[in-house]
Amino acid sequence: MKAFMKRMISAVAVGAMTAALLVGCGSNNGASGGGAAEEAAITMEQGSVSMGEARLYAYVMKSQYEAYYGSSIWDMEVEDGTTFGDMTKDMITKQLAQMIILNSQAEDYGVSLSEEDNEAVEEYVENFKTNIGEDVMEKEGITEDDVRAVVQQSTLAGYVYQAMLDAEEVELTEEEKAEAACIKVQHVLISTTDTTKKDAEGNNVDMTDEEKETYLAEQKAKAEEALARAKNGEDFKALADEYSSENAGFEFAFDKNGYDPINMSSMVEPFYTAAWALGEGEISELVESQYGYHIIKCISLNDEEATEASMKTAEDNKKAESLDEKLNKLMDEAAYTESDAWKEYKLASEAAEDETGETSAETGETSTETETSSESETKAETESES
Repeated sequence: MKAFMKRMISAVAVGAMTAALLVGCGSNNGASGGGAAEEAAITMEQGSVSMGEARLYAYVMKSQYEAYYGSSIWDMEVEDGTTFGDMTKDMITKQLAQMIILNSQAEDYGVSLSEEDNEAVEEYVENFKTNIGEDVMEKEGITEDDVRAVVQQSTLAGYVYQAMLDAEEVELTEEEKAEAACIKVQHVLISTTDTTKKDAEGNNVDMTDEEKETYLAEQKAKAEEALARAKNGEDFKALADEYSSENAGFEFAFDKNGYDPINMSSMVEPFYTAAWALGEGEISELVESQYGYHIIKCISLNDEEATEASMKTAEDNKKAESLDEKLNKLMDEAAYTESDAWKEYKLASEAAEDETGETSAETGETSTETETSSESETKAETESES
């Protein structure tokens, strides 16, 4: 459970940061917020974050997490003596410090906000005020200028990161190139998933165990028949048209991990493992997966279009890893201080906050008044039906 909670922090943080565009911080060369006179929450040589801006970021993060996991998440213990709220607060502090560093690099990379960007910022500010409500903003200690500064700096930081990423130079190793190479295959799928039938009233109902056994035996017999015809040299596309289930898909290209970089989908393990064992022009034996029986024909051991896309993805990932290492080093070398007010700021569950009888602006604790769903988990990965 504790390991899951730690992973969850990173998963939702990325979503909150990207979707809300609220990773705000002040800097020496970016647009500054109206809360500049307020005490800083985090101070570094490169810049600072005001308490209002930090409260805004924490508010958005809190709302995002609670939308996924409910409002009681903050008091859950992730390790001895450390709650989810404590760990998230520490993560927020580090992210804000990193954003200060990114913003401080804007002039060096020739990055600035355009007139169009600033117009979008003003539109965002108005939408935020409308959606959140000025009463909630007042309770949370957030001003309109805080929102404006946060979105400006968030946008600028994103541009700086992209400029730094574009400037990274990496070269794939031969092993990495081999991993990125993509094959192209064609396939016939005889499905084994349709284990329902129509009752007397025309409704779909589950087959009996005996009916399922008969159905599965019939499907396997069809698969063996189709395989024999394929091995005998019959047209593979015609066989797919005759035997394949609806939406099975006929042609695929993917890397050694079964990932299709063009359609951004993944093959199931039995399928891609069997496919990569084939030589060009070879046809597999029956390959069974949760979808049924696959017959696979290897068309090419190096699909140029897919391989090019896969290489680009591999290079981008390597650039991001390289840049993240450099940013982490800058973070290790940088020093930042937290104000007493920010140190006292807590992310706690609603019940714990209510016990204090104080507002978040007075105590430094956050409180959301927006509706949140209580989803306990989300589906993070999908697989294609191949």
